[in-house]
Amino acid sequence: MTVRVFIPDIPEFLLLVKAAEAIGGYTVRAPENGYWTVEANDVLRFSRKALSVGPAIWNSALSGGFIGRIVEYGDEEMVIESEPLGYEDLEHE
Repeated sequence: MTVRVFIPDIPEFLLLVKAAEAIGGYTVRAPENGYWTVEANDVLRFSRKALSVGPAIWNSALSGGFIGRIVEYGDEEMVIESEPLGYEDLEHE
């Protein structure tokens, strides 16, 4: 399953977009309706130290929304995994 994060298309969040572009296995889609889309199969993982972003940007990194489930969102690392298929999803496959 695919996991997605929607990042606001404003200069303050551009570091997140650039970092995602540099990570193998992540796809970054150009802004649509004011949001970049970062997606990957199964898991998205970001390190605040590697991104060199301050607490304000880090703490609001998911303000654009996401598809998946938060496994970890601490002071230094963020991990979002895809949701396991539910019964409703299996009916549509």
